[in-house]
Amino acid sequence: MIKLKAYAKLNLNLHIIPRPLKNSLYPVKFINCQLDLHDDLFFERIKNKIKIISDNSQLSKTENNLIYKAAVLLKKNVNDPSLGAKIRLEKNIPVKAGLAGGSSDAASTLKGLIKLWQIKITPNQLLKIAGQLGKDVFYCLKGGLCEVLSDGKVVNNLKLTLPKLFLVIIVPDKNKSSTGWMYQNLNKEVIGKNLDKFEKLKKAIIFKNNKEIIDNLFNDFESLAVNEFPLFAKIKDDLVSNGALKTLLAGSGLAVVGFFEEEKKAKTTFNNLKVKYKNILWTKTI
Repeated sequence: MIKLKAYAKLNLNLHIIPRPLKNSLYPVKFINCQLDLHDDLFFERIKNKIKIISDNSQLSKTENNLIYKAAVLLKKNVNDPSLGAKIRLEKNIPVKAGLAGGSSDAASTLKGLIKLWQIKITPNQLLKIAGQLGKDVFYCLKGGLCEVLSDGKVVNNLKLTLPKLFLVIIVPDKNKSSTGWMYQNLNKEVIGKNLDKFEKLKKAIIFKNNKEIIDNLFNDFESLAVNEFPLFAKIKDDLVSNGALKTLLAGSGLAVVGFFEEEKKAKTTFNNLKVKYKNILWTKTI
């Protein structure tokens, strides 16, 4: 039995440059970190088949689940039909919230099965599989504090330590539009206008300046979320009125993250708002 933790991801900076690449994808500039929030995956070797076990009813059907897809792609790449695994998922990261729970599960599945099956695979083979699963998988395979560039495939470890920040995360009780829909509906006139915050954020992290870090948090999807989902703005207001120094849309949404420098204040806000919001949690950066 092998156990791995699949950590949630948060974009501290999410910039989309409105000049599509040759593959028609928008180039991006992200600064990603991991949160002290994770799913747990347990891997056990069986013969021939891939079996996924989870008590989370929100997860996609098996054939569309990223854990299953990652396992099948890896097995196909190795070309050994006898390989099999029973994978049990204990889900803690909110589903479809913009925290890359599915991508992190997929990355951990690849790592876990490589170890379980005792197989060798080249970095290029692993990246090819990641590309078939989704751009966040590239980052999740590496983890830590990284900058993500180009179409998401370029992931550079910043070799910096992010000062600890405490977070209250609220996921609206509303069906989330797909990431594809969010990209398609972006206003090209307003995205990519705040790229100066990318370098300012890196500098603030170097000097461990919490105020500058918080001031330079940014997400190009946020204006779209505010326009399309009125509840999003209400959640932001509730977090700020309860002490959050700043709020930020997580990824392409729809989780809203409130930032705090003190654990006590984050816990107090969590306790104040948990009566109003069902899908709420508090955590911290790592």
